[in-house]
Amino acid sequence: MATFVEFELAAANAALDDVFDRLPSCYCRMEQTAASDVPGLWFGGVERSALESAFETDPTVDAYSLVDAAGDEWLYEIRFAPDACDIYENGSVLFEEGGTILAASATRGTWSVRMRFAERESATQTYRRLLERDIDVEVASLRERSTAGPERLGLTTEQYEAIVTAIERGYYEVPREVSITELADEFDISDQSVSERLRRAISRLLSAEFDEADARSRADDQ
Repeated sequence: MATFVEFELAAANAALDDVFDRLPSCYCRMEQTAASDVPGLWFGGVERSALESAFETDPTVDAYSLVDAAGDEWLYEIRFAPDACDIYENGSVLFEEGGTILAASATRGTWSVRMRFAERESATQTYRRLLERDIDVEVASLRERSTAGPERLGLTTEQYEAIVTAIERGYYEVPREVSITELADEFDISDQSVSERLRRAISRLLSAEFDEADARSRADDQ
């Protein structure tokens, strides 16, 4: 059964430790795209000039390039140094058990990495491998996907896939870790279409929950 785990790693064991040390208000999150050997990271909370100055002195950064900007946030492609514990590289300990990164972000010197594994044991082994390499790691959350299919939940297949993906990608986290546009791109549909799927799925799930709660209440009264 698919298992979802969120690891928290100190930047000192991962990457950009000097950046976060120099710029405490800085935060970043992984761009939600297909896998690449040069990760895209959105940064914010600081001035661009201060951020790039910190990149220049951070020993975990080999090279960086500005790709895009949106308001007070900037998207950079970063090539990490070979000896950095890069969470994105295919050789990273995080991938040794076949895990997939769903979302990654960092703030106040701590990386939060949400992953999916085919089974719980693979998640457990990844945690052990991190500890064996003296990496400071904590498990922030661990859950297994429900075996209930879309029919049992009263959803269409499209609604079920949309809401499961939204949850896995961090759409309902605060702050959100993926935008509605990024979800739409993943399904190759419009923003409006994926938004409608999510609204209808939530409406049906809430209606089913209220109906069940009402049924339990009536049973208790008898």
